[in-house]
Amino acid sequence: MAKHAKTPAQQKRNRYVAAVRARGASGHNLWFVSPPQDPPDPPLTLCSDLELECFLFLEGEADLVSLDYSPLRLAGDEPRSRLRHYAIATTLQGHLLDIDFDPEGRGVSPPGRRVVNLAMLNAAKTRIHSWRAIVSAINRCRSHELNAVIFRCRHLVEEQPCISIGALCNQVDEHSALVAGAIGTMLRARELESDVDQDLWGPATKVWGRTHG
Repeated sequence: MAKHAKTPAQQKRNRYVAAVRARGASGHNLWFVSPPQDPPDPPLTLCSDLELECFLFLEGEADLVSLDYSPLRLAGDEPRSRLRHYAIATTLQGHLLDIDFDPEGRGVSPPGRRVVNLAMLNAAKTRIHSWRAIVSAINRCRSHELNAVIFRCRHLVEEQPCISIGALCNQVDEHSALVAGAIGTMLRARELESDVDQDLWGPATKVWGRTHG
């Protein structure tokens, strides 16, 4: 039986896999992710499960308003050393911060830098699992206009000390996926705070307005 021609997406993935294997990394741990604050294409290429966990850890780091992953994008097919310049972040105070990923390091961060290590990822498993779902919730709504949903959710959150996502879904006359996307978008903008570091993201997730920063 003749083989079917590969689709453009399959061809693109095969090119990525070939490049990763050529520099000695495992193509089986290749991840393509769309950072929620970036355009969806081209995706960010992550070459291991640990790099994916670092991405989700940083997306949920409450004091980082924005993350620029150009250090990873510009590295291209260069071999990935143990210490990796991962991103450039902007903090709530407006300061720029270089983010390094060093799985085996001790997390000692010199001024102007933050080093993420394996111990930090292991201590943040709930956050990582939560933000995997939150990033997906945001990205599913990229093609939708969320301003009206965000406005309604913001009003409801401001009316009480905290509210669950399930309660918001019951009070906002929109599909629950759009409500989740709106809440995720506000969390990523650090407009809201939540309990997703302690409890997994879901209908019972509590959110409230940011009180500082």
